[in-house]
Amino acid sequence: MNQYNKRNFQHRVSAAAWKLATAAVAASMAPVTLTHAQGETESANAPTSVLLETVLVSARKRAADEAVEDTPLAISAFGAAQLEAVFADNLDDIGKLAPSVGLKPTSQVGGQNFTIRGMGVSGTTASDEPAVGIIQDGVYWGSNYGAMLDTFDVESVEILRGPQGTLFGRNVTGGAVLVRTARPSGDFDLAAQTVVGNYGRFDISGKIEGPVIKDKLAVKLSVLDRNLDGYYKNLANGKDFGENNSTLIRGTILATPTDNFTASLILENYQQDGDSTAAVGVEVPGNGPYNDGFRQPKNFWDVQLDNPGYSNIEVNFGVLEMNWEALSGKFTSITGVRDVEVANTTDYDGSQFSYFNQSIGFEQDQFSQELIYSSEYDGRVNFTAGLYYFKQDYTHTEGRDLNRHATLTVTRAHLDQESYAAFGEVDIKLADRWTLTLGGRYTEETKEAKSVPFTSALTLCADRSIYGFNDCTFTYGASDDHTWSDFSPKVVLGFKPTDDHLVYASATRGFRSGGYSLRGNVIFEPFDSEEVNAFEVGYKGELFDGTVRLNAAGYVNKYKDLQRTVLGVDPVYGVVQSTFNVADATIQGIELDVVAQATDHLVLTAGYGYTDASYDSAVAGFDTSLDFVRVPEQTFAASATYTFDLDQIGQLSLRGGVSYTDKEFFNDANTVSGPAYTLVDASIDYVSLNHKWKVSLFGKNLTEEEYSYWGSTLGALGANRFIGAPLTYGLRIGYDF
Repeated sequence: MNQYNKRNFQHRVSAAAWKLATAAVAASMAPVTLTHAQGETESANAPTSVLLETVLVSARKRAADEAVEDTPLAISAFGAAQLEAVFADNLDDIGKLAPSVGLKPTSQVGGQNFTIRGMGVSGTTASDEPAVGIIQDGVYWGSNYGAMLDTFDVESVEILRGPQGTLFGRNVTGGAVLVRTARPSGDFDLAAQTVVGNYGRFDISGKIEGPVIKDKLAVKLSVLDRNLDGYYKNLANGKDFGENNSTLIRGTILATPTDNFTASLILENYQQDGDSTAAVGVEVPGNGPYNDGFRQPKNFWDVQLDNPGYSNIEVNFGVLEMNWEALSGKFTSITGVRDVEVANTTDYDGSQFSYFNQSIGFEQDQFSQELIYSSEYDGRVNFTAGLYYFKQDYTHTEGRDLNRHATLTVTRAHLDQESYAAFGEVDIKLADRWTLTLGGRYTEETKEAKSVPFTSALTLCADRSIYGFNDCTFTYGASDDHTWSDFSPKVVLGFKPTDDHLVYASATRGFRSGGYSLRGNVIFEPFDSEEVNAFEVGYKGELFDGTVRLNAAGYVNKYKDLQRTVLGVDPVYGVVQSTFNVADATIQGIELDVVAQATDHLVLTAGYGYTDASYDSAVAGFDTSLDFVRVPEQTFAASATYTFDLDQIGQLSLRGGVSYTDKEFFNDANTVSGPAYTLVDASIDYVSLNHKWKVSLFGKNLTEEEYSYWGSTLGALGANRFIGAPLTYGLRIGYDF
């Protein structure tokens, strides 16, 4: 099926799903009881006070969710109403609001370069283990692809800062992002929303839910269709560039057969297609940022791509969660599956000449099972214990068209991975206001890898092309396998001088899994696990009769055997990327987060993160004077929301926000960087008196700040940049029937 027909087929599927939802909406106009998402309120000052609402979190996997203020770890949590209030379309928007957090995309549509507290990845190599874990509805994502998750119909997002090895295992040395989608409420509810904006943005979404058997069985269907023409103008052909169309269909069943047992089944299909990412041409050294020797763009958001490329992603996700309250606690089973298929091409050099065109094919399947028991005793001791199993396999295929079609090469790699873990945490009340937490996790993981290094497409592909790979024959060489094991302990001491204040100190260990370099290479020796010993002190409290909420944390993280991807030239295989354990390092910093109800109608928020990252020692050949990759020294975000009561008409809220990201380097050699930038957003929200109508005007990047979210070196050609969005604005209208 060619790309045009495939795209139209997908839109027919999404249109059919949307018609199903809207037909159900039109069929029933009877009054219903409104259901409010977590964090919402029906008080007179709902749009203002929602920012001060307590969001319950599951970060510690306890028998009952906890308030953020009672959790002795650094965490930023957002409920559904808060996500709506700040117009967060995906995880990138949320990352701007949390200190020391960057949830950025990468050069390939649907990929991610997530960093927290200076740890993350900077690149698109599938075999590079992430340092920030994504967990959706309790299921860890084994693949970085598909990680710019839409926030549509999401109940909460929790960003856990710092290593989370005890409860979440490997690949969370920077932190974890927990996303929970909304379950059926058990009541009948219909809702629809549309967004119309510049650059051809048009979103339409709807959800319908209700009881099948009262108090026993409820169902929910959610549908989103999002479309964008693209932010950029391609000077090479005079057309708009950056088209992006996505469809999300999610069905949820919630069963409560008894008072002490619940089961939820979530099935989700996500499809995205359109253009590739927008690379800004080759930057010849000496010409300055975002400029090159081949073009002089009149507008920052102009691109010049001779091979515009395309992107196509499909993700199927399913999770069955069962909870049984028994034996003075709760047993939980979480069974998850995820299937990812990606096909894209990118004009990587970003010029009108074909210096570097890239194509990617990626297929991944995973299965996971987690069993947890969390006690809820009346005494001084409670604990959480669990077992975990994870299995995945993926195939990564890449083609490169270099030097004006002079060199066409293709490569393929395959990985099988299996992991087992046992974990637990125990809370011991030493006194009425003192709590000691002890935890640990043992993990054992095996990987088997095989690879076909870069080889001429003229040899392997019948169509002599790097695109599609359907006519290519890959013969793997000898495979290799290795097993790693790790024990990650944790100690936390918490003290509550009063009910409104918490002080804590923690020491914990985390690890990033070892693995193989699988980017066009033969199978090299595996690189070892990366370990971190992390120390943190923090304070959480409510001041001035609860009108001010202040969270503060300071941390020192000591890393051993830091993993870094090195770009080099092999005499046989050309440019290759290999991962090595190159150094020990220290990352330390402070974080502040405050929300203040300044007046009855005015709420102020502010968040600040300072990160100091440095190498302590290194293997021969690695320069310890270099700055860390993707680590802005300072991040800052602030907002003000003012609400007007319109008597019997409803409410009107005005919100303005600003976020600042310091200069950061995009590669370990510090030859590619992005300057500091500031983004300004604003919105006007109207809510009717009965909360049925919501109408909003919003704008993002109001000052038209020119910034990039990633870049990479291109050897003798210089470097490219992948640029952020220009000024965008739109109208959002929602109705809850």
